[in-house]
Amino acid sequence: MRLIDAYILRRVLMPLLAAVGIAMAALLMQRLIHLLDLFANRGSPLSIILKMLGNLVPFYLGIALPAALFIGVLYAGSRLSSESELDAMRASGLSLLRLIAPVLALAVVLVMISSYLLGWLQPYTRFGYRALVHLVTDTQWDSAIERGAFFSGFGGKTILIGDISDGGRTLTRIFVKEKDDAGRSIILTAERGDLRKQSDFSLVLQLHNGIRSETTANGDATRAMTFDQLDLPLESIAPDPFRPRGEKESELTFTELVRFYFNTPSYLDIEDITAELHERLVRTVSILFLPFLAFPVGISSRRTSKSLRMIVGVLFLIFYYEVLQFGEAMVRRQALGPIPALWVPCAIFAACSLWLFWVADRKPGQDPLAHLFDGLSTIGTWFRRLLPRRLPKVAE
Repeated sequence: MRLIDAYILRRVLMPLLAAVGIAMAALLMQRLIHLLDLFANRGSPLSIILKMLGNLVPFYLGIALPAALFIGVLYAGSRLSSESELDAMRASGLSLLRLIAPVLALAVVLVMISSYLLGWLQPYTRFGYRALVHLVTDTQWDSAIERGAFFSGFGGKTILIGDISDGGRTLTRIFVKEKDDAGRSIILTAERGDLRKQSDFSLVLQLHNGIRSETTANGDATRAMTFDQLDLPLESIAPDPFRPRGEKESELTFTELVRFYFNTPSYLDIEDITAELHERLVRTVSILFLPFLAFPVGISSRRTSKSLRMIVGVLFLIFYYEVLQFGEAMVRRQALGPIPALWVPCAIFAACSLWLFWVADRKPGQDPLAHLFDGLSTIGTWFRRLLPRRLPKVAE
């Protein structure tokens, strides 16, 4: 029996890990494109972009794990069925429930991992991601800089900018006045300047084609020099401190959500707390029923396409989670309570999954979804035959 359990787990784990890898790569690549655009426009250090991606990993992993478990079990059931291994196991007296026992143990492990991700890790990483976005985008320079207006506060410098382009990184017709430690007055003028952000988020204004004049403290002497390039550090550019964690319900841990559910602070709404708390619980509980749905969907007859079952199963899972998102929105808007909006769909999902598994286990050879897949296969065949007739003929 241990050999069978290990064999079933290996059949499930390989597509599960592949699905997790593909899903994480796709989700992170989509976000990376946005972050690289931010990097290009703001000139942020690449290390900050990598930290932002790292803070997104727990969020996307919480999305990918349930879907990967579903795909892994569905694919394993399909392979076992199509290669007649499932028939041999059933003929030896093993029930489907006994066969998926190791898969259910895996589902329990994933429930614990998802509970940690949703309940404790994601709130901190979401806050960390938003804090980094604030660090990159909301600096004192961005809020102070304005065309044709004097502004100061950067290390005692008074700056006038004629024009701004390239997302605030390229400046033209620049005037800078400051005093050094000896009391000398220094004036810098330049045709163009490039704003460069260092790894510690300090800014350096690189001036091109300008004049630097220096006047003594008593005004007796003045000297001037021209330069092709001059780096001007701009101090005190760090952004304002980011807000404390917990001002958004998505940044609260599970224990904080429970505490605020009974004693809601004034800066949060009880509807948002209720929706967030119940949505996390429903998503976690739903993982337990994924194997009961995926295995009977994957068990295919000889006349049914395995790829069609895979596609329909994934679409059904997406539809279920879209229903949960809609229910969460209804709770936030006070249109529905958490029980009809979230727990009733969860109960329907669990009941359908258990019924499909019971039919597949108690009635071998009977597929409760056979009529559905046969109908979809017929529609697909009819569409493929009709499509060449509708396509325009290419003129010779």
